Amino acid sequence: MKRNLDLYNEYLESCYATHYETKDTTYVTYKSYMTQFIKYLKEFENDRYLISKDTLKIIVPILERYINHCREKGNHAQNIKNKIVAISAFYRWCVRRDKIQYHPFNDKIERLRVTAQDKVRQEYYLTWKQIFTVEILMGQSRKFDLRSKLLWQLFLDSGFRISAIHSLKLSQLDIENCCFHNVKEKMGKIRTLYFYSSTKDLMLKYLTERSKKGVDTDYIFYIRHNQEWKQMSQIAIRKRVRKMGELIGIKGLYPHTLRKTSINNVSKLLDVKSASEFAGHNSTQVTENHYIQHQNDEIQRDRILLMRKNAGLI
Repeated sequence: MKRNLDLYNEYLESCYATHYETKDTTYVTYKSYMTQFIKYLKEFENDRYLISKDTLKIIVPILERYINHCREKGNHAQNIKNKIVAISAFYRWCVRRDKIQYHPFNDKIERLRVTAQDKVRQEYYLTWKQIFTVEILMGQSRKFDLRSKLLWQLFLDSGFRISAIHSLKLSQLDIENCCFHNVKEKMGKIRTLYFYSSTKDLMLKYLTERSKKGVDTDYIFYIRHNQEWKQMSQIAIRKRVRKMGELIGIKGLYPHTLRKTSINNVSKLLDVKSASEFAGHNSTQVTENHYIQHQNDEIQRDRILLMRKNAGLI
């Protein structure tokens, strides 16, 4: 496993040199996906070396088994597709660096169908009642520490992606103005992440706790591993969010659901243009098509009937 990780780290260093603006976004995700695949190789495929001749010859059935493994773990089709993309990007780099002669599975893996069922979680929005219920229940349970409570607040206050929240640093924090400066978002976009005064109070408690523990990493969200303070992984953050969802009977709550909920609430309180700016989107079309909860058919019908009645048409 070590030589696979060493090889992949070589790939990452190469990518950082040419795509540094996405080091803390795209490549954090790629690293997470590839590490999962490397662990799978160790556990189920006799710790095969990623670029050995034997591995390259049978990479297609290996990947097919891995796809089935991911399905059994509950991964949906879009997530599995993203994992295969990350693996493919690594092998394309290996070809460019003359480590292998050809891409071992290009056009050999059938494209996974992404069905409406796979997109269910991306169409989900929390109600205000659900939001308040989670906050109350987290406050009453010892299972949720200050890190979990702060994660919850920052996701909903800011509407930022998990890649940005995961990479927040103490050196970016402006506690007096309730914000983090120079936060790197998707496609290298630099933004300011704002949070509310209620979250400021929570942040101050959190910083005091960090200080007492002697945490010496710049990352806001940390873990203790092998006697060292390290950045909390996106996987760990997702696990924490899922546990929050279980408080209100939702087994599959994701950080992206919190982002969409936050953006949708801005749209309700203000308008789509404001929601689009809040989300950091380049156009309102993206916001309207994918981040706004549309009224169901019955509500739309009633609104149309009311409009016609007010206009004297019925």
